Amino acid sequence: MLSFRPSNKWLLLQNCFLCGFNSKRLLCTACLSDLPYQTLVCHICSKSLIVGDLCNQCQQNPPSYTKAQAVFSYVYPIDKLISVAKFKKNLSILNLLGNLMVEHLKFELRPDVLIPVPLHPKRLRQRGYNQSVELAKCISKYTGIPFAYKSCQRIKNTRPQVGLSAQQRIINIQNAFQVNPIKNNWQYIVLIDDVMTTGSTVDVLAKEFLKVGVQRVDVWCCARR
Repeated sequence: MLSFRPSNKWLLLQNCFLCGFNSKRLLCTACLSDLPYQTLVCHICSKSLIVGDLCNQCQQNPPSYTKAQAVFSYVYPIDKLISVAKFKKNLSILNLLGNLMVEHLKFELRPDVLIPVPLHPKRLRQRGYNQSVELAKCISKYTGIPFAYKSCQRIKNTRPQVGLSAQQRIINIQNAFQVNPIKNNWQYIVLIDDVMTTGSTVDVLAKEFLKVGVQRVDVWCCARR
């Protein structure tokens, strides 16, 4: 089981983003330990469970990807941190979340490449950056796994998935992606995203990569709703 821990080199004390106490990181040790790390989850989609290994959905209709892994449950304060990183242009928080993903992700097989879930160009211009690309950069930096943000593109400017039902999400995301020519040695890829809710987005994207010859697609995300 492989895992990576980035170096922790901070020069100046600052205030913890959540509690305000002095800290060497953006979050103090106490707030870091209180984050909602995932524990008992479905072995395929990473949905929180009370008992068992697989959720009902994955037992009845498994997704196109092989395995999803999330570091956190999408509850306070992770929901606040991701929102700030995503919509308030706080790249420091986004980098911290990437570091935490590096520290807690575990995998037995090393993927060939990391693929950030793409934004439509219009939304990318509005936001200024793709949070999934920034997370992939961080993971790539510490693991040495290459990332490729131009391997696929979102060709349909879909409605935001937030607020949509599971069925609406599936309809909304259909035909949204196009996979560009990929390298022959890309047999095992990992999709990188910030938040996974129903998994419809990564499921559709995984199908597109499987169509072009990729043998296995996994998903690594920061948080799971």
